Amino acid sequence: MKNTSRSVVNAAAFRQFSTPASSRKVAVLGGGVAGLQMARSLKARGIDPIVYEGTSHIGGVWAKNYVGFGVQVPKQLYEFPDFPMTSTARGVFPSGPEVQAYVHDFADAFKLKESVRLNTQVQKLERRADGKPGWTVTTTSSTGGSAPTVTEMADVDFAVVATGMYSSANPNLPAFEGAEAFPGSVLHSSQYLDSALAKGKHVVVVGGGKSAADIACDASDVAESSTYLFRNPHWATPRKIAGLIPFQYVFLSRFGQQLVSLFKGGWPSAPAGTHAFHSLLKWPMRPVFGLVELLFALQNGTLPWSSRSAWRSGDVVKDFYGFAQVLTTDLKDRISSGLVTATRGEIVKLNSTDPCTAELSDGRTVPCDLVVCATGFKKDYSVFPEDVLAALNVEADGLWLYRHTVPPRVADLAFCGSEVATISNIATYALQAEWICEMMLASGDGVGDESLPSPEAMLTSVEEHKEWARSWMPDTPSRAALVLLHQVHFHDRLLKDLGVGHRRKAPDLLAEAFMPYEPADYDGIVK
Repeated sequence: MKNTSRSVVNAAAFRQFSTPASSRKVAVLGGGVAGLQMARSLKARGIDPIVYEGTSHIGGVWAKNYVGFGVQVPKQLYEFPDFPMTSTARGVFPSGPEVQAYVHDFADAFKLKESVRLNTQVQKLERRADGKPGWTVTTTSSTGGSAPTVTEMADVDFAVVATGMYSSANPNLPAFEGAEAFPGSVLHSSQYLDSALAKGKHVVVVGGGKSAADIACDASDVAESSTYLFRNPHWATPRKIAGLIPFQYVFLSRFGQQLVSLFKGGWPSAPAGTHAFHSLLKWPMRPVFGLVELLFALQNGTLPWSSRSAWRSGDVVKDFYGFAQVLTTDLKDRISSGLVTATRGEIVKLNSTDPCTAELSDGRTVPCDLVVCATGFKKDYSVFPEDVLAALNVEADGLWLYRHTVPPRVADLAFCGSEVATISNIATYALQAEWICEMMLASGDGVGDESLPSPEAMLTSVEEHKEWARSWMPDTPSRAALVLLHQVHFHDRLLKDLGVGHRRKAPDLLAEAFMPYEPADYDGIVK
């Protein structure tokens, strides 16, 4: 008989441990950037975690992805808070392999690899049969080739899901009519690992985000034709607004995020004054962001008469919360030169004619013998049994958590980096890891000095956040995770919970107001 007594809990069950840190067992699911930072924070407190990584490498999406992939932000926004990326100059946008090398450097510096079990896939995370707090983790592992698959079970006191927002293990690949007979190839973007796949072919890239733009541009160098096929146009943020101002000065400064709050409303836990000013100024703020939209449209070649005009998708802030992307001018330039054809529509059928074509929803056809679907990834909660899934209550727009970290109805469980999307997410994961250690692993032995509110209070907070987000954010499967342009305010909230000063640039008031917040500003938070 399954034990379900700890699915719905009281506050004490979240914060009391009877074992000393050195003997506490914590499982971390995922060996990417979030999982490694979680392991580091645990080890700093004398807890030796077990990090389960299903692939043969650490680093998550940075270990292997589509040709030419990299971060959307400059290197100073993608650094561990107290471990600078010294191999790359400030202002440079690192490539995926550069980030992967940096992640390995971080893991080596803090001796994290010894805690990682590679090629080990978590199959189940179930309540312990003996009725004790914690979980039983069931894993399968193999060294590959003809080696047998080994199934193991281990009991742990606490589990952290750190599998990330984007896992190549769960690609979202559309099902196209005619695909089975189609003589060409249909790939997910994570499988586009070599430009040679596009050589001499008619390539159709499906999607409207950064990966679609990157792949359409890459394919255009070697393909017979490259079509960028998008269902709806979206606002693309230029790396430098008006060609002068790095986007982070608007998106990651307190001044810029306050403008967003006045337009769309402050973070739910913001001071009452923020909400009051939003009520007064939300309409006067519209022309301010209208100017931003005009600048973006001029830079990206998406003025109202363009098929890619994002004015059809609503205001720039709302659209960013559903389809955030920071792009170079490469796509615009290649469309202008004819190397890439931008087409609005969606594939309804793949035709096995000679030549092969993709039939679009409006009846048009485009030549096609390679389809690359840059259509994102799906979330997977199948490791949990039905009673835990019911308590998690995953909805159509995602998993709503307290502080994007805690499921209020489930004890001994936290999520780090899996249910939160920010601009400088590497710093967010670091703060989340510290928050989990301090707020959820308290025991009276110096590990965890703070405490969580009651489950009822957390549920109330979650409902308030849900109501606020649903009042204006696009209805997407990831809405529950979106922080983005409220990143500084979210980080403030985590630091306030920890009793740590959140004005990290003080006493320099000008810097505090107008300079972008970077991971280095949180140096000293991580133990």
